[in-house]
Formats: sequence, structure tokens, C-alpha cells
Amino acid sequence: MARTITLLFACAVSCATTAFAQPAGAFDASKLVKLGDEVKYGSYVVRKIGEGAYQINDPGDQSTRGGGWGVDMYLVRGTGKALLIDLGNNYIAGYEKDAVKPRPNAAEELRAVVNRLIGRLPLEIAVTHMHPDHDGMAGAFAGGTVPMWAGEGEDLNALKTQHNLDPSIFRTFKPGSRSFDLGGGHVVETLPVRGHSNGGTVYLLKRDSLVFSGDALGSGFGQAFGTVERLRQVAEDSQKLVDYIKANYAPYERYVLRVYTGHSWQNAYGGFLHPNKASIDVGYLDWRFIQDVSACANGILQAKWLVEGSGIKYMGNMLYTDAWGSAAGRAIMVSGIGTIILPLDLAYQAAGLPVPPELQRK
Repeated sequence: MARTITLLFACAVSCATTAFAQPAGAFDASKLVKLGDEVKYGSYVVRKIGEGAYQINDPGDQSTRGGGWGVDMYLVRGTGKALLIDLGNNYIAGYEKDAVKPRPNAAEELRAVVNRLIGRLPLEIAVTHMHPDHDGMAGAFAGGTVPMWAGEGEDLNALKTQHNLDPSIFRTFKPGSRSFDLGGGHVVETLPVRGHSNGGTVYLLKRDSLVFSGDALGSGFGQAFGTVERLRQVAEDSQKLVDYIKANYAPYERYVLRVYTGHSWQNAYGGFLHPNKASIDVGYLDWRFIQDVSACANGILQAKWLVEGSGIKYMGNMLYTDAWGSAAGRAIMVSGIGTIILPLDLAYQAAGLPVPPELQRK
């Protein structure tokens, strides 16, 4: 299903100055004063989402595929150092599989934004997972002094196959056992949520009520899984995430959580799932979303979509779209605002039920 999306386009700025070779017309962060303030710079839209927390949004290009339709990075600044979460699409060399093309001065442009936001603070980088639309700009920081991290289980060799980069530029950590103390109470905790990837990591900043989930829970209109094992992983880990938040966050702290995903344009979850229903205008998701995704994944394992009134609904099959071609024809399962997309025969298998003859693969 082709979906009309209003995208923001900005041209890359050329020429280079200063130590990191910033494009002419340096990024001006002085207008990022209150929450929601935003500044456009080259290919990006930068928004203030917390005290020392920023969303670096790449509005994308609808002529591409997959992650090229738009992706988000996040930067958190403490008093001692800063953390950049995710690295977006590769605009240095492009990424042929998603039809992502190179942009002039791409590395300089991203560094200009990051360096202006962090000032003199040292920087570390951590990714939610090693997919090409989330580790794409690693080359902008390779060869320097910036530590780059990924969760254990992620395929670091993807850097070589995706972007022709040396995998050794990244280090690994165990999600759930590592936190990033940025100073001044800005402590970014990590928790594993596998399924979309083997080492998928969710980052939590309790001080500002922020969760950065990458693609681990989907981005509003769902996440797709092609095997029973993947579904079981996300069911198990998302439930642990729910349990962790319940145990460590007071009720009022849970209720004000803002969940920032890897692809904020997908947050308007009405559009893909319900073509006859207007999209819902949301800039970020919330505590309901985390719970509903977990309930949906675990509900499929319990065959709840077959139980009237269970809260888990089978909404039909996903239609084709360039933004997510691999999900076409899979069953859409919904619980509240949480969505899981998978082949319907696998849902029966995951629940331990015989697959109906009409769904059996030839």
C-alpha cells in the first residue's frame, strides 16, 4: 500500500571550516531553548526533547526503501560527557539496498550538529542495533577517539558488509549490565530487547522520563517477525522491560514516560494498519505502548487472537509498501496501540496449535 507522507527535504550544505570541517553556516543551537524547539540544518531537523536531550531527525526520502524513509538519532548531554544513540542512514557512501544516495559533506554535517550540542564534553556513541539505517554514519566518527558501542549479540561484521568499515571500531557491552553515567544525574540505563536483532538494546533516561527504543518494539504501526524464535524473544524481553519499569519507576514516573523510537514518522500508527482511519498525530509514544507491545507478543503465544474479548485482535494482512516490503502479506495483530506483524501460520505454530490447512505452506 503506497502511503502519502509529507516529508521535509533540505539540501546538504557545502564547504568546510574549523577542526571538524563544519559546513559553511555553522549549526546554531541557540534557538533550542524550551522543549519542542527545533532547528533545521542541512539534512536534519534537531529538536529539544529534554534538559540536555535532543532528537536528530532525518526526514528521509520517499524515493528510497526501508529505513531511507526517515530515521532518528538521539543525543543526551550530562555534566561530564555526552551520549549519541544511533547513527542513522549512511549518507557518506550511500546504501544501495535501500537506494540511499550519498550527500555532499555528510560526515561534516552530522559532526557539526553533534559537536555544537555537546560543546567541550567528551562523546560516546551507542547503537540500538546494527542495521544499516541505525549504524550508517559510523564512518563520520571512525578513526577518532570516540568510543562506539553495541549490545552483545549484534553482528559487528555488518559494518563491513553494509558500509565497508572495520568492525573493530565498535566495542560490545551486555545490555542490562551496563549504564552510561553522563554526570549531573543523567544516567542512561540499558535493557535488552531481542527479536528485531540479536543484541537489540533499549536505553532509558529516568531523570527526563525518556526511553529510546530503536526498532525493538516497532515504531507505532508495528514490528515484523519472521520466525517463532524471534517472536518468543521479543515476548520474553519486552515483558522483562515492563517488569523492570514497574519495579523501578513509581506510578507517576511511568505515566509520564516518553518513548522515542527509531522512526518517528511511523508513530502515526493509524495510517498503515487502518487505511480507512485517519492517522493519529503523535510525536512520541508512551508507557501504554511498551505494555501493549508486550501484551500483543505474549498474547500471540497464548493464541489470544482466537479468543473473543481477549484484547488481542487479528486485523488482516499487511499490504505492500516500499517502506516495509518484507512485511507484506503478514498478519497484523494488535493490542491497544501495540502491534506485532508475522505470518499467520507462524502465529499458530508459536501458540502450539495445528496450522489450518488453508494456511499451510506448499
